[in-house]
Amino acid sequence: MSVLMKAVALGLTGAVAALLLKRSVPEMGLAVTAAVCVAAAALAAELMGQLRQTVDLAREQTGLSPAVVTPVLKCVGIGIVTRLGADLCKDAGQSAVASAVELTGAACAMGAALPLVRALLQMISELT
Repeated sequence: MSVLMKAVALGLTGAVAALLLKRSVPEMGLAVTAAVCVAAAALAAELMGQLRQTVDLAREQTGLSPAVVTPVLKCVGIGIVTRLGADLCKDAGQSAVASAVELTGAACAMGAALPLVRALLQMISELT
């Protein structure tokens, strides 16, 4: 909960600073926004490490293959990075670039999910 409170305080402070800077120096407003995103992601990374440990423990106890769990975690990470990148582009007034970032993120997520598809196809072939 303290991480969330830090992120909210950081976000509000950064948003106000970015709004004030955008009036006089728009580029600096975007730089502040990007810096706040990186700082918030660093805060979240600590919690993600704990989540990863819990997922690894669950994987070990259930016997799930890393080939099943890892692509899911990669897709979540790709989704988070894609969302932040696209939103930064939108804040800069570049909606076409934001769409390109989203398209690339979707392609990367599909690529990361390929091991799951392969495992599913292998499982189906073993059943037949």
